[in-house]
Amino acid sequence: MKISELINKLDIELHGAGDKEISGVAYDSRKVSKDYLFVALHGLKEDGKNYIKDAISHGAAAILTDDKTINPVRSGTSCPVRDVAPRHGISNRACYDTSIGVKYDNTVFLTTNNVSDMFGKISSRFYDKPSKKMKVFAVTGTNGKTTITYIIEKIFENAGIKLGVVGTIFYRFGNLSISAPNTTPQSLDLHELLSKMESAGADGVVMEVSSHGLVQNRISGLEIDVAIFTNLTRDHLDYHKTMDGYKKAKFLLFEKFLSESEKEKKYSIINVDDSAGRELTKIAKGTVITYGIKSDADIKATDIEMFKNKTMFNVEISGKKIKIETKLIGRHNIYNILAAIGCAYSQNIDLEKLADGIKKFETVPGRFETVHGGQPFSVIIDYAHTPDALGNLIQAARTIKHKKIITVFGCGGDRDRSKRPLMGEIVGRMSDYTIITSDNPRSEKPELIALDVEVGLQRVKCKNYEVILDRTDAIKRAVELCSPDDILLIAGKGHENYQIIENEKIPYNDKEVAIKILTEKYGKN
Repeated sequence: MKISELINKLDIELHGAGDKEISGVAYDSRKVSKDYLFVALHGLKEDGKNYIKDAISHGAAAILTDDKTINPVRSGTSCPVRDVAPRHGISNRACYDTSIGVKYDNTVFLTTNNVSDMFGKISSRFYDKPSKKMKVFAVTGTNGKTTITYIIEKIFENAGIKLGVVGTIFYRFGNLSISAPNTTPQSLDLHELLSKMESAGADGVVMEVSSHGLVQNRISGLEIDVAIFTNLTRDHLDYHKTMDGYKKAKFLLFEKFLSESEKEKKYSIINVDDSAGRELTKIAKGTVITYGIKSDADIKATDIEMFKNKTMFNVEISGKKIKIETKLIGRHNIYNILAAIGCAYSQNIDLEKLADGIKKFETVPGRFETVHGGQPFSVIIDYAHTPDALGNLIQAARTIKHKKIITVFGCGGDRDRSKRPLMGEIVGRMSDYTIITSDNPRSEKPELIALDVEVGLQRVKCKNYEVILDRTDAIKRAVELCSPDDILLIAGKGHENYQIIENEKIPYNDKEVAIKILTEKYGKN
């Protein structure tokens, strides 16, 4: 694709050797090939501007940057970048770098005020705007995103509509399945992924959109049909610093990206039992559809009944009432189902097919997932790693008939420390016994993370706990403590198949570890 086509009507200035044919786009200089456009993104640890020389040496025909001090000129003229060129490792002399044998003045430089935003729009164009040809449902909020995407997928599948899924666990459609390095892929990877899904026959995609992804413009260029807001509770303050900053990041989906979408009919599906959701209804773009249990809402759950193995309730919608039966347990999952119903309703899915899809839905990997190994008590694996999610998990378990609840959990390192004592308080109040263990400590010392959690347990004067930092030993100890009809909750990692200790990613999966321990003790495969 020509550079002129990629940047047409975008806030980008072109400097240098004129219009060129671009054969590929990359934001990692190691992936640059001949006639590529290299995008100099600003990362948390690395700055793409430091790799411009490397990209040119690999054959980059054009560079996208926000560094407007770079002003390359054509061959045969003097180079006006004497002061700034060395900063990028590029020779002053006639704009020619003899060390890499590349004429700097033969490179097109594209400058802009917002590299990440323009990167997404260029990526969309490079892959022929795949999201314009598909339905795009985007889900954001602190908790519930993964479950909602899976429920939406099932409802639409039941109605004969095929959706790809992009989120925390996998990016997948049909035979395509990729482990997710990030909840929301970088924009280039996202538009390439959507292009592959569309080519493989996907009618649309349902995706999780993280607060990091929103702030970093990873969904720039995405043509969204429906934006969904779940809730806002404490998380990611190591990155966003304040709850207000975190909230503003989430609201970008509705204020910026849904607004920029060129889809003819756009919808905002919002939980109005959440205070941030009520605030969002005043500024969200498109047609606003609200949902809730306590508040007046367009979609409301009533007559809720919770059982050991299912939940039943009525949904009032547009003057109609439909009966919902689901295998999902817990009040938080009612909210997840209402969000999915809002999405399906906006797309005119038949209400009977909608209810049937929900009834057929089984579970999400690592979300309230039951583990069986012959034991006379329940073992449940869950991804809960925020105060709100941990409270929801334990509350859901308490609706099941039990003698006592034992919880094993830890908190991640190099993340928001302030939520650790809050999680300690919650588990201290709601569990009968707690084992504090290691999660993904990263560069922090696990024993110091555990001390932060203990502060919360001590605040509520809980003494029924112990600290076992080795996660496998902690699960073994919890199994030994369980009696018939108890419930063992193993929280924090869910579907994850690794543990991050310092800079090493070690294979580890709670479900596999629990099954091994249970089968060794109870002798059942």
